Amino acid sequence: MSEEIVEASPEQVMAVIEQMPDLPWPEGEEWLEWEIDGLEGQTSYLMHVLPLAATTDAAALAAYTSRLTWLADKRWVARFRFDATLFTDDADTDPASYDRRSAPASLVRSLDADNAAWWPRGENAVMLVVSAEAAETKKAAVLVLPSQWLKGPPPTAYATTSPLVADFLSGDKDRVIPALWAVMKTRDPEVLTPLAHSLRAIERATANVELGGMLASNGSHLAHALDRVALFDKRVCLCTAYPSHQFYDPDKEEAQQHVRILDRVPNERQWVPDRICECRDCGRKYQVEQGEYHYTWWKWTEVATDRDR
Repeated sequence: MSEEIVEASPEQVMAVIEQMPDLPWPEGEEWLEWEIDGLEGQTSYLMHVLPLAATTDAAALAAYTSRLTWLADKRWVARFRFDATLFTDDADTDPASYDRRSAPASLVRSLDADNAAWWPRGENAVMLVVSAEAAETKKAAVLVLPSQWLKGPPPTAYATTSPLVADFLSGDKDRVIPALWAVMKTRDPEVLTPLAHSLRAIERATANVELGGMLASNGSHLAHALDRVALFDKRVCLCTAYPSHQFYDPDKEEAQQHVRILDRVPNERQWVPDRICECRDCGRKYQVEQGEYHYTWWKWTEVATDRDR
């Protein structure tokens, strides 16, 4: 590929990725060339490779891969980070101690990247490799390979790799409370995936922690935060958590690009007009009432859309 980004939308690339696991595998060390829906790629003994870009336009590539990442998150939810700098075994390594992750790591580094995002997809993994910022020519490619080459960390490892998991498992009130609010604010799969894998352990570790709360129980906030993790684990859009909690400020949700505020409509019961919000991820719409008691609260009510009729 010359100085260009592939002439296909991220949505078209996703459609091709869906078909790549069905491609044939070569015999021995040869490479097979293939074409799906006008996009060309190659297959080795290890993986199917779909080149996406080789360009000096870093901003354009960032916008393109950002959209592709968003689509992949929406489709496959659980995103992991593969650190190619950790696996450097080569042909001179004793076969008995060879780490198989060194094979895909070598290809990641060949694209001038130190790490890559990847998503489990059944027995396979989908990996998006994008060159590091320092690279003069930015490259990008999608790799589809058997997931055995990219074994994710076991659930017991998440306490050391995820600060939030460690905070919850500590059973320390002063760590659990900030952690639960961090969960309430995020939709990031890289944050939520280790929490989902550790959910049962977190529930046990926090079951008897006295969290206090003057006007609203921090225990109820914790329960809601863990419900959000469970929704994520079930691949249910996190906007569906809004109606069950009173502390989702629509202005803050919009600032975090979780929703769009489409309109404001009068509410005879309140001084503040209701907001009509649309989830950026799934398109659900909500009417949000704002009220005051001892604190400001928001009531989210889903409203029917054309898709519901």
